[in-house]
Amino acid sequence: MKEQKPVTVLINGKATSCKEGKNEQEASTKEIAAAVYTEDKAAWEIIEGEESGKVLDFKKVLNPVPRPSALKKLGNKRRMLLLRRKRNTTPFSKPWMTAAIAAIITGCTFGAIILMLFTGESASTEAQIVSSRQAKLNSTASAPATIASVPLNFHAVQNGLFSTEKKAEEVSSRLKEQGYAAAIYKQGANYSVLIGLGNKKEQAKSLADTYQLQGVDVWQKQLDATYSNLKITQKMDEPFIVNGKILLQNVITLSQVPELSKKAKASIKQDYEGWKEYGDKQDEKWPSKQRKAAKAYEQQISAALGKLTGTRSKEVDWQLQQAVLDSFISYTRFLDTLK
Repeated sequence: MKEQKPVTVLINGKATSCKEGKNEQEASTKEIAAAVYTEDKAAWEIIEGEESGKVLDFKKVLNPVPRPSALKKLGNKRRMLLLRRKRNTTPFSKPWMTAAIAAIITGCTFGAIILMLFTGESASTEAQIVSSRQAKLNSTASAPATIASVPLNFHAVQNGLFSTEKKAEEVSSRLKEQGYAAAIYKQGANYSVLIGLGNKKEQAKSLADTYQLQGVDVWQKQLDATYSNLKITQKMDEPFIVNGKILLQNVITLSQVPELSKKAKASIKQDYEGWKEYGDKQDEKWPSKQRKAAKAYEQQISAALGKLTGTRSKEVDWQLQQAVLDSFISYTRFLDTLK
């Protein structure tokens, strides 16, 4: 018969001894109940004794050991994988990577130096080119030049065309004594007595109608006073010549306007001042004959502007028309000095 071994069980802190054979059915029932309770109800784990005869501490048996969830197990596995990987403490573990980065840095530095050198040379070359061009322009501007053409096309109102200057002067003087405007303009071998000028045909017709109402004989004609191949001491004098013509044309047009706005008066005065300023600077560089003719035209156009911008009546201002004719004659005499 099998020898029975005593088993001591700690229940509620008290050790109780029992035999395996005695009350075997009852002990089996309790162990089954404990196992069922442990696994199904509390989800606790039964700690088995390593050897027979050891006292099983039910406090340890009844300590809760929560089951890890599936996500937690997965996290632990991942963490373990991370922990198992060996961290590399060297910034660049592979020699070829270090060499590549060093080559890139060296190349960029060398390229920047070369770029700076080329940029500096390019800027220096460009500055030299600009300086050379400016010097060339200055040299060209100060060199003698020829004006191919200065077109002067007007519509004139004339009182007569005479073969002698003396006869033309007699007619001109008589008209002035009557209060009208008159000027002598030489056309080839003849002398024309002009009594009005217009840039357009309508302007000349308006003056002609006014003269006819006063009983003065008039003839309208197109007047071509164009100059060609004019010699100037400097190329930069050409704008002075051309702007002088533009001033004359503007005075002719505005002389037939009954009343000018303040803006129009200020504009033409500004044009005149800019033109005169250049003439004053170039005065000493011109030959004596040209200088005197330029000054004479400057005075005539200034007088015309004074009458143009002054107080005027709505009737034809014959003194203003006289200043317009005198300015035209003076400008042609100035151009004569450049032939």
